[in-house]
Amino acid sequence: MSRMSTLIRNLRIGERLSFDNGRIVLGLDGNSPKTARLRLQLAQDVVVDKPRTAANDEPPLDQAARAAK
Repeated sequence: MSRMSTLIRNLRIGERLSFDNGRIVLGLDGNSPKTARLRLQLAQDVVVDKPRTAANDEPPLDQAARAAK
């Protein structure tokens, strides 16, 4: 498996980040208190992995209550 890097940046609505000489562009199109609308523009040969739960996502309340028992 290849090495992974972590990049953390604050974006304002309308701002974009470009990766790999523009092959990947990430932009913040809007947000609300609970969600952020991200736009990804990818070169055709960029592979997008299947979505999975992020490590810092909180489980739904009913799962959290069961886990506390």
